[in-house]
Amino acid sequence: MRRKILCVLLVIMTALAVAACGGDNSQDSSQNAFEAFTEVQKNMEDVRDAEFKMAMDMTTDAAGEDDEVTMKMSGTGKEILKSKSDIEMEMNYTMTMPGLESGLKGTMYMQDQIVYMDMMGQKFKMDASNEIAAAMNMDTSQLLDISEDMISDITMSEDGSDTVYNIKMDGNKALDYLEKNAGNVQGMAGATEALKFNKMDVVVVAGEDGMVKTIDMDCAMSSGSGEEAMDVTYQISMEYLGINTDLKIDFPDFSDYQELTV
Repeated sequence: MRRKILCVLLVIMTALAVAACGGDNSQDSSQNAFEAFTEVQKNMEDVRDAEFKMAMDMTTDAAGEDDEVTMKMSGTGKEILKSKSDIEMEMNYTMTMPGLESGLKGTMYMQDQIVYMDMMGQKFKMDASNEIAAAMNMDTSQLLDISEDMISDITMSEDGSDTVYNIKMDGNKALDYLEKNAGNVQGMAGATEALKFNKMDVVVVAGEDGMVKTIDMDCAMSSGSGEEAMDVTYQISMEYLGINTDLKIDFPDFSDYQELTV
């Protein structure tokens, strides 16, 4: 069970992988803050293409294990949203984990609902029915698909011409957010039954045009009990380098990519 949960968590982190501070001019009304945040979410629905960079740190501490396991991932990407079901993507990433401290570099592409990965000289592809490929089949603007009932507290402040939204999500509702935004991952419903969120804090910085500049998530969760108990913490940061700039992706020849099934 522990291995299954950890595997699903890695998929989730990749899907969502995809620190900001504001001034002291906090708004008194959380309702006004949410209404303003709703406008930012609506603005992000107009995203046609985006260039971004991301970073993710995840640490697991399992019962009965002496050492924590830490995984780090960072990269840059391009994303073109032709429709909700037709997304093109290119992402260059570096990943470190136990045994790979020097870093594992790779490139991931998505075209016609097929994920292509070039990693350590190995080239393989997966169609959208694969759970890893399904996790990739989401647009980054879905990171902001947060409804009011998921929020326990929200404040708004100004940082120059930017607006900073500090959001604390209800731990009981954080799973709703996870299933809503990574729900196309096969087996998600069964996996999340074993998870409990202890913290999910989100900081969103929007520019004066009302479009998102950065998203930062700080989360902690636990699963199981006894020998199967495991604590997981992760931080994800996303910075948009450009939105709606008529991006183009130069895809390579995929003819030598081999089919991979998981």
